[in-house]
Amino acid sequence: MGSKRKTVGSPKPRKLQPGRLREENAALRKTVRALMARVERAVDNQGTAFSWFQAAAKLEETVRLRTEQYESLNVRLMRELESRREIELALKQAKLQAELANQSKTRFLAAASHDLRQPLNSALLFLESMDEQAQKESDRALLQRSRLALASLNNLLGTLLDVARLDSGDIEPHLADFPISALFDRIGPEFEGVARSVGIDLRLMPCNKWVRTDMHLLETVLRNFISNAIRYTPGGRVVVGCRRRADGLKICVYDTGVGIERHHLDAIFDAYYQVPSDARRNSTGIGLGLSIVNRIARLLSLERLVRSQPGKGSMFAVVVPFGVVGADVPARLMWQVSSVPVRRSRPLNVVVIDDNSEVLLGMSAILDKWGCRAMTATVATDAVVQLIAADVEPDLIVSDYHLGNGIKGDEAIAEIQREFDRIAPAIIMTSDPDASLRERLQRRGLTVLEKPLNLAKLRAMLESLPA
Repeated sequence: MGSKRKTVGSPKPRKLQPGRLREENAALRKTVRALMARVERAVDNQGTAFSWFQAAAKLEETVRLRTEQYESLNVRLMRELESRREIELALKQAKLQAELANQSKTRFLAAASHDLRQPLNSALLFLESMDEQAQKESDRALLQRSRLALASLNNLLGTLLDVARLDSGDIEPHLADFPISALFDRIGPEFEGVARSVGIDLRLMPCNKWVRTDMHLLETVLRNFISNAIRYTPGGRVVVGCRRRADGLKICVYDTGVGIERHHLDAIFDAYYQVPSDARRNSTGIGLGLSIVNRIARLLSLERLVRSQPGKGSMFAVVVPFGVVGADVPARLMWQVSSVPVRRSRPLNVVVIDDNSEVLLGMSAILDKWGCRAMTATVATDAVVQLIAADVEPDLIVSDYHLGNGIKGDEAIAEIQREFDRIAPAIIMTSDPDASLRERLQRRGLTVLEKPLNLAKLRAMLESLPA
């Protein structure tokens, strides 16, 4: 009975590593030494000319074969090392290209944000300055929809700017102790108006607890939570509240919206991920808000939580460490925003410096509506001339940071302040993402407001001025 032969495919070539090749070289050298020793012993034992000839021939053949193997291994080793050098060089070049591309993207987003926010700021000022009571009901509805559309555009620009700052590593946390009520007072009036316009009942529950973290980054987290809750709640309620835990204060945003299926709850924190749903088809988001929340939470070492039930609503939360009650809080963190209209015994003299004529017109219109006397100019000298001509001193100076001819807003403010005995408080408007610039301006006693200008904050500062 014939035996069956098993067909065996040719073995796959084995990829040798440099370390393995060196080991095989060492083994070959050891073999050659052993052969030489064997030949010498054979010659010593036999001692004849023929045995010398046989030993020499055998040695020559063995050495030839071992030399060929040695040279082959050396060639393979050199190729392996060259391949490794090429791979390392390619990786370095790819990393450099990625870093350059990331820097280019960051610069582009920052520049685009600044350029786009200029006309956006003007549009918001013009809309706010319009007298709604003089408009027909249908026109008032259109004005409100315009405000919402511009607010959505502003949120998108802010999101892109946050991504640029996170990618560039430009965000450095500045920890401080502050009452959570200060943060609620900052964002409450803004979101209450937005929620009311779309029929959502937004409530921020009072809380007297203190926390320790970066207030501005925490504000970004809560803004994303609240804006998402309003966006995905077709009708109902959004509640912002706090709960005390052993490891910190749990700040929660509840909504009665469309909810999220369980298998999406981890993916929603990935960049550009959006839950597929008919209820979200008209969303104006781009899927970056929660990814920013995730990155900020890691940056600040905050625990983030999410719970949701489709058709019933969601809860998003972060846990923030407790702060020291009554600690010295930087004045810039304690800015209280009030919805009470500006009321003064006399009109406040407000100087506005900007190289954009549309912004000047919009600011003049809104300040006139609030009962203030607006003095607008493109350079500080013109503003000083107007003040001297009217024989008044400025109560507040508002200036864009990037002015014409390379002049900076803090320089223009200082020029105006030098002309008067009383140093007027001042605001810098900017969309520059440089955190160090903002810190430097704030250390000089200047309030920094981001463009487009938050009118609730501007009005709050006018109200805080001494009578």
